[in-house]
Amino acid sequence: MPLYKNVAVFVKPTESLTVPLTVLIEVLEKAGAEVYLDERSAETLGSRAPSRGHTRDELGALCDLAVVLGGDGTMLGVARSLAPYRRPIIGINAGRLGFITDIVFDEVREVLPAVLEGRCTSDVRRLLAGEIIRDGKVLYRNVAVNDIGVTHGRAGGMVDFVIDVNGQQMSSQSADGIICSTATGSTAYALASGGPILHPSLDGMVLVPVAPHTLSSRPIVLPAGLTVTIEVTDARDAQAYFDMQEFFDMKPGDLIRIRMAEETLEMLHPQGFDYFDLLRRKLKWNFMPTSVRRQASGGE
Repeated sequence: MPLYKNVAVFVKPTESLTVPLTVLIEVLEKAGAEVYLDERSAETLGSRAPSRGHTRDELGALCDLAVVLGGDGTMLGVARSLAPYRRPIIGINAGRLGFITDIVFDEVREVLPAVLEGRCTSDVRRLLAGEIIRDGKVLYRNVAVNDIGVTHGRAGGMVDFVIDVNGQQMSSQSADGIICSTATGSTAYALASGGPILHPSLDGMVLVPVAPHTLSSRPIVLPAGLTVTIEVTDARDAQAYFDMQEFFDMKPGDLIRIRMAEETLEMLHPQGFDYFDLLRRKLKWNFMPTSVRRQASGGE
């Protein structure tokens, strides 16, 4: 009998994943799992769906494991939805980069049965909690796996903002935006904006300015337990975002208050999972130019 009996299946909504989704369901059922589909998975299969689709809240209450077939974006959305239910998640990569959907689909038949039986490693990561405040009232709150931040909207102008940490002003900046990232998100938008990579075991966050007006504006790593408040002081068009999937229009004077969340993301990996191997493969750190390989082997 599998350790995880009731399994929720989520998929990126695209025609091209119909066959992989069918295979995934077959593998799970053969391993002894009871499979429940989310609404998008059921829509993808249409009349071939073995059961009706369920809402994410229903699946959070019903199931003890979630399996996501798609890219990192699909994984982020599912993880935010299931955060209150604290269900472990397996990511099967059907996207491009795949930092948090690390299982290759070709290995599903071998890997998934072992994971269902508990032969796997568990990787627990903290999420960010953010709330948007206007005139002293909380207008919106959510959690994020990767990052919460401010970006310029369609107008494309710079955003002026002030950052406070635990009520003390840290900086006042003009930039295209500001990113507050978890360790998980440090290899995403924050990395592309010049931020450092944080090992996922680090319980902290990193602030990364995006294309700042002042060259001395640099990323900073902060420990957990602190509260970061970003006040938009001037912008023609600014938006707050959560994982670059949920957006909220901001006005001058609006605040985003960010802290480490109580909710966590538990990811299950195959036995032998190595984070540094993941970095080497995804960031091409194992690439060696032909000339260097030739010299290392003693050739000319």
